[in-house]
Amino acid sequence: MCGICVPHCPTFSLTGNEADGPRGRISLMLGISQGGLEPDASVRHHLDTCLTCRACETVCPSGVRYGRLVDNGRARLAQTETPEARPRAQGKPWRLLRDQLLTRRRRLGMAFGLYRTATRLGLGGMVRRLAGPIGRALPRRPADPVGTPISGIEPTRGSVGLFVGCTGGAMNAPAARAAESVMRAMGYRVVTPGDQVCCGAMHAHGGEPAAASSLRARNARVFAGKDVDTIAVVGTACRSELGALETEHGIKVREITEWLLERPSDEWPALGALDQHVAVHTPCSQRNHLKSPDATRQLLERIPRLTLTDIDGNARCCGAAGLQALLYPEEAERLRAPKLESIASIRPDAVVSANVGCATHFAAGADLEVRQPVELIAESIAAAKS
Repeated sequence: MCGICVPHCPTFSLTGNEADGPRGRISLMLGISQGGLEPDASVRHHLDTCLTCRACETVCPSGVRYGRLVDNGRARLAQTETPEARPRAQGKPWRLLRDQLLTRRRRLGMAFGLYRTATRLGLGGMVRRLAGPIGRALPRRPADPVGTPISGIEPTRGSVGLFVGCTGGAMNAPAARAAESVMRAMGYRVVTPGDQVCCGAMHAHGGEPAAASSLRARNARVFAGKDVDTIAVVGTACRSELGALETEHGIKVREITEWLLERPSDEWPALGALDQHVAVHTPCSQRNHLKSPDATRQLLERIPRLTLTDIDGNARCCGAAGLQALLYPEEAERLRAPKLESIASIRPDAVVSANVGCATHFAAGADLEVRQPVELIAESIAAAKS
């Protein structure tokens, strides 16, 4: 194996350990599959701490699909009889957290609403300290649940299904409302099924591919009966996971930024000026999975007088990586630190990221306003109407 990918791996950059890079992890997985290596806690740690950012895939001259390999490797570890060798996400506390809260939109929404209230009362810091590793991942400035209102027009251009996700729908409701408002302003009927479920990304990366596939199939059934042309997804991570619906069920899926960029000019309402300066973050799911690293910038460049500055090191993972910021908070915070330093030097009015997990990770590390690109589009449309 050539090793071109190794210096691009964020976890290798933290430890300098070959086993914490793509080449080393592939060697570990080969050893396990060929029977020459017994899985133990050390092997688990090396495979577990991979962020599945897929930066290695973008530079691999052989086109190795490393992300699929490591997901399969974790699934294999999940079946081992040695408990300490199973992925940390398979531990009972984490599975309970995931299955009973993080993937339950209503429950998570209620819990986050209580945290938002506590923050307004000046008790946010205390809640974060008492909540342990979960508290470390909570945003210091929770998003206001009220989005930018926009009047729609007669829906004559088709129907779009809106997938808001579990964490995104609960913790970033303004982005979901903005997406719905913008699509209605363009003349589309928007359907947001209340019985949609988790996209399955946390399960897929945690060693449970069958559970992830089951959740995708359930979402396919939910949207199949709604007579929609496309499913628009708020958030690049969910979009990356739900993209499989196109091949598995023949359902067209687009992240909301992608969907907006595909719209012809005659569908766009007028955009008003926004005198703001925003720091632009490019999530790994957008850059490496969806292969659209410039999508956020291309979309926001349409807004008059909006100043955009890219965060330094956008090609390097911020450390959020789904559940990783909860499972391995120290590593996640070390990867986040240089990005927060870059944001501080930019001194923006807000940070913009198309990934809910990354946005929450940034907001947990500093007192920042972090928004989705579609929120600024909604604000610009509203500005043109005022």
